[in-house]
Amino acid sequence: MLFGIPWPGIVAIVAIVGGLLYAYKEKELEVEAKSRGNSRELHELRKIVHNLKSRIETLEAIAAEEKSQEKEANPLSSIEIEDESERSNAGNTASGNKTKT
Repeated sequence: MLFGIPWPGIVAIVAIVGGLLYAYKEKELEVEAKSRGNSRELHELRKIVHNLKSRIETLEAIAAEEKSQEKEANPLSSIEIEDESERSNAGNTASGNKTKT
């Protein structure tokens, strides 16, 4: 007898306390595994976001480069305007030549 409790009672109390400790540790490990899984998912999502940001920056650079190339090459509207101005200038010089002679 220990503390006035017979041995079979002590064995039962130790078994119950051991079972409770085992269940507590099991739940603690389960929560830890979930947090590890969440941190892994978070890490993967951060990688995806970083990858998407770099792709967006690349596309923006390409778009800016194409826009600057379009400005360097005469756009169609400016060519049409130049053609019209050349025609009017040619028409004015031809009529000017006729009046001088």
